[in-house]
Amino acid sequence: MQGTRWWLVCYDVHDPDRLRKAAKHMEGYGERMQYSVFRCWLTRREMERLRWELTELLEPVDEVLLIPLCPSCVGSIQTTGGSASWPGEPEGHHIV
Repeated sequence: MQGTRWWLVCYDVHDPDRLRKAAKHMEGYGERMQYSVFRCWLTRREMERLRWELTELLEPVDEVLLIPLCPSCVGSIQTTGGSASWPGEPEGHHIV
């Protein structure tokens, strides 16, 4: 999909109930890398929709970072502790 890229989404939510709701919501958008860190393969429009949805779900005291990652940045990511590697693009769906 044209204009699709990796986004690193990190959040700091102060209320346990909102934290669970945010995590559940994020699972529909990407893959959990750490407790409050997700990697998401999104278009700019999808990212804007996610940002709006999180704004509706969370309170002003909560924080969300949406960080776009260029292909060069993704290729330079180093992980430890068994974290999954970052592909250039996620695999698409295969209809059997």
